[in-house]
Amino acid sequence: MVLKKNDASTSAEGVEGDGFRDLVRHTMFEKGQSKRIWGELYKVIDSSDVVVQVLDARDPQGTRCHHLERHLKEHCKHKHMILLLNKCDLVPAWATKGWLRVLSKEYPSLAFHASINKSFGKGSLLSVLRQFARLKSDKQAISVGFVGYPNVGKSSVINTLRTKNVCKVAPIPGETKVWQYITLTKRIFLIDCPGVVYQNKDSETDIVLKGVVRVTNLEDAAEHIGEVLKRVKKEHLKRAYKIKDWVDENDFLLQLCKSTGKLLRGGEPDFMTAAKMILHDWQRGKIPFFVPPPHQEDDSSAEPNVCGLNEEAVGDNNQASAALKVIASVMSSQQQRNVPVQRDLFGENELKDGTIDQHPDTDAKASDRPSESEASDQPSDSDSESESDEDQPPASDSEK
Repeated sequence: MVLKKNDASTSAEGVEGDGFRDLVRHTMFEKGQSKRIWGELYKVIDSSDVVVQVLDARDPQGTRCHHLERHLKEHCKHKHMILLLNKCDLVPAWATKGWLRVLSKEYPSLAFHASINKSFGKGSLLSVLRQFARLKSDKQAISVGFVGYPNVGKSSVINTLRTKNVCKVAPIPGETKVWQYITLTKRIFLIDCPGVVYQNKDSETDIVLKGVVRVTNLEDAAEHIGEVLKRVKKEHLKRAYKIKDWVDENDFLLQLCKSTGKLLRGGEPDFMTAAKMILHDWQRGKIPFFVPPPHQEDDSSAEPNVCGLNEEAVGDNNQASAALKVIASVMSSQQQRNVPVQRDLFGENELKDGTIDQHPDTDAKASDRPSESEASDQPSDSDSESESDEDQPPASDSEK
């Protein structure tokens, strides 16, 4: 049973107050919250030396898990965390760089565009992982766990790092079912984790728009379209769907049904199909939307702090100090580079606040290629595909 839109509007306070909403919430809205999924997450955390939290660049704070961050700080102080802004090509470059400045005050943060052939941020991430590997005094291999919401692109990031499809991916949530080890180099192993949805006050529409729910499973997709129309600028919707004007979401869906031929028998508009088409476009990034970073004073020249690193784990030796300097340098260097953007998603005014860059599929700029220091950190085939004994995955904390 799904709580209908008009029901929610008549007694919203009562619903929230007596817990009725939790009782009527369809099981599809609890995807990523099962004990099995949480068990997989904690296995990954237990086995990882470095945890990469993959965020959607369109809404970094909305796809962030503060619960997980608190858990690592309180119970896993010897582990490190990286925040990875994936899908950076779906937002203007100035927004990506603004979020990097905000997030890097808490954790090492990098921008990323996952692509087997023309990625962005691959060299930077590899370089940072190499430095974390050097922090291991015993020179053992490190494991890097990738965690985050469903559909943020965790598996795609791993495939990009390996330059081959080693993880099954799809533009729908929940494709990864169990965690798996992937060899990157002789000293770095990657762990793919199923997407986890963290308990918060998100509404059903929030959950749908974060890509947690498969659109094909929605019983009433039309009830979420109103929020899409609120979040997306009108000019983007006009350009995407060739609709000049509308009164409300029902009028928008009606015009879309007519223009696309989404009609039932008798010529009745097929609101459900039209609504699902819009939600599919939203989840795939075809509709321009992003949350702008909070306004900050211009501190682009300041060196990023390597925050979020535990002093006990890092130590105070010269090698550790050098590694931290390299990590800070990599972060600073990436913030100065041109971030790839799908130009056709935005108008010139939205791109003016930052560098107007080409999408990687249309122009492989020299600025988007790894620098010499980054290129040296590219995993070689012999490293990444070795089957020797020293390439066996390291033991988890519970096994050590």
